Amino acid sequence: MRLDDLIGQTTAAALLRNAILRDRVAHAYLFHGPDGVGKSTAASAFAQSLNCEGGRPNDPGAACGECRSCTLIAKGNHPDVRLIAPSTGSDAAVIPIEQIRKDLVYDVELRPVVGRHKIYLLDPADRTAPLAIHTILKVLEEPPPYVVVILVTSRSALLPPTILSRCQHVAFQLAGADAIEQHLLTLGVDPPAAASLARLSGGRIAWAIRVAQRPEVLSTRKALLDLCATVQLRAAPEALRLAEDIKMQALTLVRARRDVDAETDVEEAPEEPAHVAFSAGDRALRAELPECLEGMVPWYRDCLAASQGGTLLNPDYESVLRGKAGSRGSSQDVRAIEAILHARQAIQRNANLDLTLESLAVELLTGGGQPISQP
Repeated sequence: MRLDDLIGQTTAAALLRNAILRDRVAHAYLFHGPDGVGKSTAASAFAQSLNCEGGRPNDPGAACGECRSCTLIAKGNHPDVRLIAPSTGSDAAVIPIEQIRKDLVYDVELRPVVGRHKIYLLDPADRTAPLAIHTILKVLEEPPPYVVVILVTSRSALLPPTILSRCQHVAFQLAGADAIEQHLLTLGVDPPAAASLARLSGGRIAWAIRVAQRPEVLSTRKALLDLCATVQLRAAPEALRLAEDIKMQALTLVRARRDVDAETDVEEAPEEPAHVAFSAGDRALRAELPECLEGMVPWYRDCLAASQGGTLLNPDYESVLRGKAGSRGSSQDVRAIEAILHARQAIQRNANLDLTLESLAVELLTGGGQPISQP
């Protein structure tokens, strides 16, 4: 993908292209902005532009997308472009200092193999182990001339000022619904689904594309909205049942993903020991639960919008939401949203799944107020 092909990121793309055209490429960049707006994609596109061997005669500063370097970067196999991220397939929540030393500190001393630049993508940079921050700082203070470090984060406030002050900041923003809808149409998504996904995405193109490829997410999201709509009918002692209902929706996504994986596997995987299978199942559930919890937020957001006469994300619930507007305080909806987002963050930080969901259920049934129920 070219920089100019980024959805809704005209300013960021122009800044990066001008740096290349004017030969003013910085040694360190901070790509920051909301989740799912294309920061990681932009980092890969920028790496392609920096190391492109061909270029476009009529489009200076743009990657050709066809040369050896562009192809290798797109596949994640370029010897001079290194992604530094938390280890996959484990419960590690951070990028350990050992990984920073091996993949960054020691590696920067080696000159590029085939490209003009050695490019290091730390994604997400805010999940770097605290002990590794000082190690990264040393590289940013005295980088070799051929090194470009790109820190990608949606939570730049978690990075220390010493890191932030040594990077050129590139801000990414939420994309417009029209731009997202048009992009989905080019991917072959049906017009009604494209319009719905663009509206629900909240400006996050990555979310829209991911959900378009996983239709079960939309059906689970509808089930979660129905679940939120029935909370008023539940008494506080039913918190455990509510937590279990949320968990079951996440398990639906886990099973759907496993079905897809099974269809694409050529050989049947060997049976795993019970403790290994349990650990893998826990990781799979932990990976899907944030998506489920995020799907509950629009209900409470629409409760707020309905009370203020605003635009709804879920127009299929409009009659219910508008009819019940004003029957509850806005502070209840705000507390519910805060509780959901707190639970989502706790799960991403490896908190106990059952305790987190049960705590959320109690908050929704008591402290978070009572959502509007459907007649």
